[in-house]
Amino acid sequence: MKYFFVTLLLIAVTSCTNDTAEPKGTLSVKLSDAPMHYNQFMSASVTIDKIEIGSTAHVNSMINIMNTPMSYNLLELINGITATMANAEISVGNYDLMRLYISSTEMVMTNGDLYTYNMDQEGYSGNGMMQGGMMLNSSNRSIDITLNNSLTISEGGMTEFLLDIDVNESFILEGVNYTGSGPNMMMSMSGFTFMPTIRFVDMSTSGTIHGNVQDTVENLPNATISLLHNGTLYTTTHSDGNGNYAFIGIPQGMYTIKVELDGYIMNPAGNEQNMHELNMMSNATISVNFNMMT
Repeated sequence: MKYFFVTLLLIAVTSCTNDTAEPKGTLSVKLSDAPMHYNQFMSASVTIDKIEIGSTAHVNSMINIMNTPMSYNLLELINGITATMANAEISVGNYDLMRLYISSTEMVMTNGDLYTYNMDQEGYSGNGMMQGGMMLNSSNRSIDITLNNSLTISEGGMTEFLLDIDVNESFILEGVNYTGSGPNMMMSMSGFTFMPTIRFVDMSTSGTIHGNVQDTVENLPNATISLLHNGTLYTTTHSDGNGNYAFIGIPQGMYTIKVELDGYIMNPAGNEQNMHELNMMSNATISVNFNMMT
């Protein structure tokens, strides 16, 4: 698994008002995962107890939009699949701070070995400022995510956002050992620590990249597809059992894309599109297929 992507937050806002009540909008929260190689794991789960949203100017006036603990297997949330986390009405306005309360995480390997990490007992790996501008609030064991662009709730409008948890960077495996080779290779570990790496994207100004990985005979699963922005890795996914992959919530800009799969190389023919920069525009969908050979 390349990413244990907690791919993902999707926020849909529709205004709901009357002549006397304060204008409000409906907030729908969805989760997705940017996956890691998952052939050694049955599940990689995160339990989210509560979600709040507010403003950095009024950090003590957060609005609770979800307070029922839920556990999500991030390995099921890949290639554009999301899970709804919450629906709540909030007042119109601008919000630039999201607060997550994550109590525990769990990994189950294909051999049945189970590992858990309880944040209340063990704490997060590291402290203070975290990746992507996130801040650990040690007083209440929460994660504050400052949004680069404010989430605007407008009367009668709709806004969509994506919360993407990078599984590979968030779940730090410990004591890893490998036995065997090729398809028979097995992995063991002594445990893991949890250091959340989260991407938050405005879906109204982002798009989708999808495609297929195949050779001359069949579609190829478990290929690693990497998306780079300005020469730096932005996110990664893996082809499914039918060789299909998808990146959702990709902001506007220029990207390059590449694929890797053990035992295969890129075919000199049939890969003309993915050899050039991709220009992602708002709400665009770009199809990129890969032709491989042994």
